[in-house]
Parts: sequence; C-alpha cells; structure tokens
Amino acid sequence: MTTSNRRWPVWPWLVLTVAGIVVTVVAAIVGTAASGEDAAGASPIEVTVTVTQVQTSAVRVTVTVAPPPEVPATTLLDGLHTVGVEVQPGIYQTTGPSGTNAGGCYWTRSDGEGGLIDNGVITGPGTLTVNLDELVETAGCEPWQKVG
Repeated sequence: MTTSNRRWPVWPWLVLTVAGIVVTVVAAIVGTAASGEDAAGASPIEVTVTVTQVQTSAVRVTVTVAPPPEVPATTLLDGLHTVGVEVQPGIYQTTGPSGTNAGGCYWTRSDGEGGLIDNGVITGPGTLTVNLDELVETAGCEPWQKVG
C-alpha cells in the first residue's frame, strides 16, 4: 500500500484571504465615513409624511363557475384534474412532450389532500394510471388518451 503526499493548491485560500481583507477594509471605510458624518454635527434629516384617508366599502361580486361535466372526460389535458369528477379513472397514454416545457412532459398524482403519490418526467411516449379520488396534474404534455 502506497501513501501519497498530496498537497492541496494554495491559490483558493489566497484568493479567499485577499477577498476577506478587501471586504474588511471597505466595511471599515464605510463605517468611519458614516460615524464621521454624525460627529461633524450634520443637521438631522427632516421627513414629511402625507397620509391619505381612504374609505372602504363592501362590494358584492357574483362569479359563475361552470359545473363539472356530468360524465368525466377520457382525455387529460395540461392542468390539475380530480379523478372521478373531471376525468375518468384508468390508464392513459400520451405521445410525449408538447414542447411547451423545456424539461419534457411532467406528471404528478396526489391524494385528495394534495399529498404526493407519484410523479415523473417523460421525454417520449408514456403511460399513466390514475385512480378514483386522486388529483392528477400534467404540464408540457400532448393530450393523454384513456386506453383502459
């Protein structure tokens, strides 16, 4: 068994030491300049604050949201979907990424409270199985078609 007397390069330590000295000197100069201004009898800074009183009133807004489809869809598009409400449970396939996401086609499955079940990124055709009451989200994918 041979032992190597490897020496670590000195230049990184030298650069860090010089940088530390420069930071310390700059901090000392700034600190001296700031304390010198106070000691020189500089007049206090006056600040004028303008306050504008705003009255608030209650506004009622009605937002109409389209109800979920009566029959869940058999196609998964990019977005977040509730399985069994918006899309049917089952096996879905995609031809792959749509080109809108640099990393590829991202998918995730989570439980009803948002806890992660599984996720992944595909760069080609892929298959995904989703179950009732799960949340499924896809991004950057061609549409997923139900095949089973």
